[in-house]
Amino acid sequence: MSWLKNKMGRSKAAQPRVPLAPLETRLVDWTGDMRDSRKYAEGLLDQLTLPGEMSAVAFEPGMGYLAVGTTAGTVHVYGSPSVRLVIPLRPPMRVKHLLFKSDTYLLICIDEKDNLSIYDLSRKDPHAAAMQGSSRSMIPSDVPLRVAIHSARNTVLCAEVTAGHSHLFLGLADGTVEVYDLERFASAPYRIPNLWWNEEEILRRSNVPNAPSRLHIPLIIDIQTHPRDLNLVLLCYEGGAVLYSLRDASALHSYQLRLLPGAPGPCADDPLEVIWSERLCPATSMAWHPDGEMFALGHENGVISFWRVKDEDRPIMVRTLDTTDIERPVPPDETPQRSHGPREPIFKLTWSGFPAQGWYEYGAQAASTWTGSAAADTKVEGSEAVQTVAGGTVLTVMGGTAASQSSACLTAFHLPPLPVASLFGGSTVETVTRQRQELHDALVSDQVTMYRLSSTVEDYCLVPKINPHYHGSFDPYAVVVMVGADPSLPAVAAQSTHRGLEAYSFPPQKSTGTYDRLSLPLPLSFAGKGTVLGCRISNVPLAQYRRLTHHASHDAVGSIKASEPMGGLAHPHIKGAGPQHALPIARQGRPRILVTWHLDGTVRFHDVSPHLLLLGVDDTRRGTLLQTPFPMPLPHLTVRVRQCIMHPTMIGTPALAPLQRFPMQMQIAEVHTAWDALECAVELTTGHVLHMALGGGSFATGAANTSLPQALEGVHIGEGVPNSTLSEFTPMDAISDMSSLGFQPNTVMHLLPGRATASALSDVGLFATAYSGMLVIADCHSQDIVVRSGTGQSDYFSRQMGAQEDALIAAEAHSDIVWLTFAVCRTANDPILALRLVAGRANGVVTVWTLERTSLESWMGFRADSVTMPKRCVGVCVYAEVLGPTGTPATATEASMQRAFVEQESAPVAEQVPDFSLLLVVYAQVAVLLDQVTGARVSMAEFPDAVVSAQVVDRQGIKILLAVSSNSIFSVSLPRMDTVHRVQRHVPTSQEVVSSKPQASIDTLGDFVELKNGNQVSLWTALAALPHGERPSLFLFTPRMLPLHPSEGAGGYIASVAGWFGSSAGQSLSYGAQIDTVLAGARRPKAPSLPPRMTLEPPVSADGSSKVAPVADAPGAGTSSKPGESGDARQKSWLDTYQRQLANLSSSSARSQAQLNMQLLHKRDELLANLDESMSTLERGAKDLFKQTRNAALKSMAREKLHSYL
Repeated sequence: MSWLKNKMGRSKAAQPRVPLAPLETRLVDWTGDMRDSRKYAEGLLDQLTLPGEMSAVAFEPGMGYLAVGTTAGTVHVYGSPSVRLVIPLRPPMRVKHLLFKSDTYLLICIDEKDNLSIYDLSRKDPHAAAMQGSSRSMIPSDVPLRVAIHSARNTVLCAEVTAGHSHLFLGLADGTVEVYDLERFASAPYRIPNLWWNEEEILRRSNVPNAPSRLHIPLIIDIQTHPRDLNLVLLCYEGGAVLYSLRDASALHSYQLRLLPGAPGPCADDPLEVIWSERLCPATSMAWHPDGEMFALGHENGVISFWRVKDEDRPIMVRTLDTTDIERPVPPDETPQRSHGPREPIFKLTWSGFPAQGWYEYGAQAASTWTGSAAADTKVEGSEAVQTVAGGTVLTVMGGTAASQSSACLTAFHLPPLPVASLFGGSTVETVTRQRQELHDALVSDQVTMYRLSSTVEDYCLVPKINPHYHGSFDPYAVVVMVGADPSLPAVAAQSTHRGLEAYSFPPQKSTGTYDRLSLPLPLSFAGKGTVLGCRISNVPLAQYRRLTHHASHDAVGSIKASEPMGGLAHPHIKGAGPQHALPIARQGRPRILVTWHLDGTVRFHDVSPHLLLLGVDDTRRGTLLQTPFPMPLPHLTVRVRQCIMHPTMIGTPALAPLQRFPMQMQIAEVHTAWDALECAVELTTGHVLHMALGGGSFATGAANTSLPQALEGVHIGEGVPNSTLSEFTPMDAISDMSSLGFQPNTVMHLLPGRATASALSDVGLFATAYSGMLVIADCHSQDIVVRSGTGQSDYFSRQMGAQEDALIAAEAHSDIVWLTFAVCRTANDPILALRLVAGRANGVVTVWTLERTSLESWMGFRADSVTMPKRCVGVCVYAEVLGPTGTPATATEASMQRAFVEQESAPVAEQVPDFSLLLVVYAQVAVLLDQVTGARVSMAEFPDAVVSAQVVDRQGIKILLAVSSNSIFSVSLPRMDTVHRVQRHVPTSQEVVSSKPQASIDTLGDFVELKNGNQVSLWTALAALPHGERPSLFLFTPRMLPLHPSEGAGGYIASVAGWFGSSAGQSLSYGAQIDTVLAGARRPKAPSLPPRMTLEPPVSADGSSKVAPVADAPGAGTSSKPGESGDARQKSWLDTYQRQLANLSSSSARSQAQLNMQLLHKRDELLANLDESMSTLERGAKDLFKQTRNAALKSMAREKLHSYL
């Protein structure tokens, strides 16, 4: 122990030191021109979470938008990775239904008060754009125009819109269907009555058991238009379905499922009196087959019935998820004696079709056959995935699981194509029987795939590639599933935990039944089990930032699947500067990372660097485009604590046994990061701490580099880990791979008996944690305890200090430790530069621990100094930092440790070092600055509001203390601590019932992330008056060429071609227009006058001028004739302009061609509409003239006849 005594004695001996100069000469003003109050303003950079709970979801394939409605009355629209838009409903009500009309770019929202709000995604709201300059405006400037509002006359239970015609069907609570005109934005006179009244009356007159009473009102469940005939509409009621003809205004067929006596049904073990009775099966959902020859009905008892349109007497097949033909009666001795019990209803059905196999798929399949599986390319694999279902269909079922089974699943049935013979009619009994048998065989699934989800499925939405027809189920590439709360996770009082979204590839691989997990936009991943429990924003050194983001995906195309593009364009929006200043502003910023920890036990990392909002890809026609989302997720860095704790290799470990027995206790309390060393410590509410290090760390061992399959060899669950010699540390080398990407587990520490009251992580591998008055300092690299204090037992170093140390220990024992911070600094009584741990207690006592690395590469620690804070400096601490002479934090890094080691080895030189340190501690109501850490008080500031976070902001060497409360932002000068400015915050009120204490984390540039009521995460800036990047400026109108409706057939193409040539003869061939005429009636109002659709503005060059000329809406739109030009000259000028634009069109991209084609198409539609109105007026005038002429002639003839008689 002699070397240890010498080491400790040299560090603790009183060193002669040159007296420091007075504070007035040592300290200069660090704030500078940041005293200007005009630089401070509150600005919302982004809202990272959804308010309230998700209530509806829809997808628009024409432009590629995913919309999510919430209970807070907001609709969130997501397109390409940089496009995110919030549409607030007025008034804010819970969103009940969301629908898209792809051909006219309409978004239809129905709230809980049955109000319809219709938004046009191709037009901007001019009132919101006028508020763009206001930093306090909570309404986005790019919100689309609300073109119409409508209040339904009754509760809306279901709604249906199609791209084939321009009317919306609303199913109301009284069983009727109201029709709304989406072109003229008015109610249509057409109305469908409750068609199930007559069916129930027939049941009552037939004395059917359990027939509904006459007071019962049949509810309508769903409305779906025939996929190939717009005239036919299938209405699903409680009792069954009715096929309705819009032209004839009559019901054609009715379909009702009745299980005959003797049919086993879904519960074969029911009593015999139940099985041998006729049973009615109420309907709950339905879906059309893509061919339109048949449809499926879901029922309340968990069965699915398949019906042929022409045959309403009995279904083709009735089945459950695992049994077919349950509607066929069987003898009593053949009735199954056991079943899975009662089943939940079939809540939703979709029947997906897929395009036929093309030449590319044929070639890919032939190439894979010639070269074998070894030479198959990744594109071939993708084509084979399409080929597996190209000839068949996929029926997706939500619900129908037995009560004894988990409902956290979604079922997909792979069905073969329908036989061709069934498409032709036949009247003989043999023909009908053969057709029914062929259809029955085509409904036997080839394969059944179960999507295993984290919780109960509450809704789902298919994501088609581009086809808006077939009810949005044709050729989907993904499925977005809405799931409920996970019962295996801890309960949190926040609405965001009630529902979440998950996305998977669709359809599943037919050969293997596998599917991939797809990504979602960041706010959607922060709901449900991804609810944010805490967050922290930090600036990262440039070298470490490049290493963290090196493997991030910077070239994302789609928000859900990278290979599928989504809609919208995002341009940088620079507040207080022009586009030419984007690069200088980006260079002034620093890289920063947002760390969030979630309810599901994951720690996620996100890039929130300022340059993501400023720099993009330059496009000569569309300007600078942002292609990466903000924040940009870094999924390769995600830490999954539950998987580490519940790993089979770790089962049976004594320290982890309580967590493995009760997984619901596994909740993250805090995450500490050491950015210089690229390490993190995840602290749980139970007191366990998981230490992680980025792959390729300095302490990677051979066991750590062992791959996971090798680590599992020879390990049996329950045996535990034999190498854990210390109860405080559980090594996790067996499940870590330090050569791979991301953070790898190093060890699990259980140092305290409960949740820590304060913790800190250094960049040299030391972790300090405190529980009440107990303090433990651990070395995470060597997995050893360095200091254990407050346990009631004095260590060797305490016995050497004498009475002074005893008095300090007695003072420490009366209060809890509330803050800890590591620093390499000097103190007032110890001038040696060394690694210190500064521990503050609730009663104001501050203890400084000195930590030194011995020659054996181990650490030792001892008390070096102490100080007592002023009386008002008590309670909760929000920020503590040791600052250098210029206000720079004295961080504990390997570089500063090396500097301290060099100084300690040359003590005479160290005595003359003039530098010093200051301790800055910010409490809820007061902030104090101490000289030389434990010296005299330099300055102090008080806050009128309780602050929740503080940080020293450093902007180009100018430093200021920024403190954030729930109502204000305080800027305090350093080191004098004068209040420079107070910014009054304008935070909108929350709808959360249970309020929580707000949390905030501030970076060194003045931006901060806030976690408030309902676990809502927002990113703000306190320096909004300075030039900075804000939420991007969005361009939503990016249409694509949509396929014609299947009902149009050849007539649709003829009408389209005839319309292009200016002929009105083809208009009558449009089937959708004919249906619109039937629904709208003779007195259809005129179309309202709307502002023009948005167009791309020309990009601005460095000198402020436009680089290219703007694209006109139509040929000739941007030209004007001179006064002296003749008609021929104007026509020639128009023709020249048209030819020039056609030449430019041929050299532009396919997207610009599609946009111009759509613009010309709408211009043609307007001209034809005006022509039709003119022709109608002329026709009415001609009819009136004919009537008047005929009446005059009759009167003249009557007079002449009368005169002849007289």
